[in-house]
Amino acid sequence: MDWTLRRIEKETDHRFLNFFVFHYEVEKEGKVTDYPYFLASRREKDDLQALTKKGLADGVIVCALTEEEDPSLLLIEVFRPALNDYVVEFPAGLTEGDASPLDTAVRETLEETGFVLKDVRLLCPPSPTSSGLSDELVAVVEGRIDAQSIRHLEDYEDISYRLVKLSKVKDYFGTCGHMVALNVRLLVERLLEKHHG
Repeated sequence: MDWTLRRIEKETDHRFLNFFVFHYEVEKEGKVTDYPYFLASRREKDDLQALTKKGLADGVIVCALTEEEDPSLLLIEVFRPALNDYVVEFPAGLTEGDASPLDTAVRETLEETGFVLKDVRLLCPPSPTSSGLSDELVAVVEGRIDAQSIRHLEDYEDISYRLVKLSKVKDYFGTCGHMVALNVRLLVERLLEKHHG
């Protein structure tokens, strides 16, 4: 098939997320069809990933551990209105301006949990999180947590943090009473292989 993006309509004007309609012309076996595609984006119309192909991170996910032989994993329990429930996640947040994923990870970890993130490194470059719904790209940053300071939650952020021993994290998933984000489950598997072979 041959896909040609003909025009884009922005249907909403909200602070953090907007709705767009992409109008494609699709050619298949000599037949041309108009195809509207609906998506949500955190970007402005002229900065949509489909147009720029920049591959810049809209946000980060932070995988942070303590510095111990049996490290603890920093998790948050955050209320997500879309699910009307709390979800177990990693600290995360949106990039601001030209901030790098590493700088964003340090800022968001401090804001959401009060912990200082150090020894940061990019674990996964900016990648699509739900490409059937959005053009959002998220990077995964790994680091160690150190001293704790004061948290700076934004209005309507309902977040509590937990330090859970990596060796006990799967037990926690079964008893915490909340949904566990997919990225948390996947990264925990990687961490368990790395630390507990």
